[in-house]
Amino acid sequence: MGTLTTQQSVTIALDAIVTDKRLQNRNVGMQKFKEYSDGKRYKGHIADLSRSMRTKGQLTPLLVVASDEGCQWALAEGADRAHPVPSKFFLVDGHHRLEALQRVGIPTALVTVLPGLGFLDALDACRLSNQDIVQGMSPDERTENAWSAMNQERDTYRRLAVKEAAEVLGVSESTIKRFRAAVRQDGIDAGKIDTNASKEKIDMQLLAYWGRAARKHLAVVSWRTHKQARRKPSSQASAAAMRHKIKMAVVQTVLGTDGEYDPTDVLRALVELGEHAQRPNAIEYLINKFKPKISQPVLGDDNDDDGMEDLEYARLQDAVAALNTQRYAEPQAGSTKPIAEL
Repeated sequence: MGTLTTQQSVTIALDAIVTDKRLQNRNVGMQKFKEYSDGKRYKGHIADLSRSMRTKGQLTPLLVVASDEGCQWALAEGADRAHPVPSKFFLVDGHHRLEALQRVGIPTALVTVLPGLGFLDALDACRLSNQDIVQGMSPDERTENAWSAMNQERDTYRRLAVKEAAEVLGVSESTIKRFRAAVRQDGIDAGKIDTNASKEKIDMQLLAYWGRAARKHLAVVSWRTHKQARRKPSSQASAAAMRHKIKMAVVQTVLGTDGEYDPTDVLRALVELGEHAQRPNAIEYLINKFKPKISQPVLGDDNDDDGMEDLEYARLQDAVAALNTQRYAEPQAGSTKPIAEL
């Protein structure tokens, strides 16, 4: 095959076209949904395309991106760099038309070569296709297409602003926000995103976590499956995640305040708490031993009793100071009384 320029329409053999299910961002062959109405729509569309091609031939080109597999490189006369001469092309739009061509028995296809070379470029091109076509995508297909785009190896779409991603992928801004919120919560549950950090740092942590999660599992999980998994997590995974979240909360509380507590004292206190937790009546014991003796005042705009709030808060501060001075006073054996009676 000679030199090809991008956006050029040419005729190539069907066996030069490479398909990949990751490049099928529509409901081709019932890959994502099993509803009868979708199946009926799919079969009817293929039949219509086949009848049209028998009488009129192929009217609309397939969209392809050159594959780097088996690609040769040539230096044209007067050129300062070599150009690719591909022998295979990834199909990024026109799976229905390709199936109709195969059914009719036409051995070649009219294609438009889009910019790019290799599978990742084909993925990018695939997510931007099917926005204005004869048989448009259903709302579910658009959502799954957008979710797949956000979870591909490249972070092309993850780095876009919400409004821009929604416009490019043909979905609502609320859909993109739901994607971001779901993955953000996953990152928080996994201990990879610190909600106490600045917005800029949280965004950086989200991108880093999302990239790892996309490579590990999100790239092959549909949005529908991900939502269902979040609604019904396994009890083991949920319990482990919750314990990790509690540990994070404890550590952030006692070590996250610079200079307030001595780290050595914190470690000793945690060891003692662990010993208390081994008691048969651990929950009741810990609640009775460490519950505040004076409730922290609730401050609000509608609360006019400022003087009383200040007094109660001062008493609470005095109580905390008293506990700190007696932090390591050993209780009598078998006693369940608090270290300090306030």
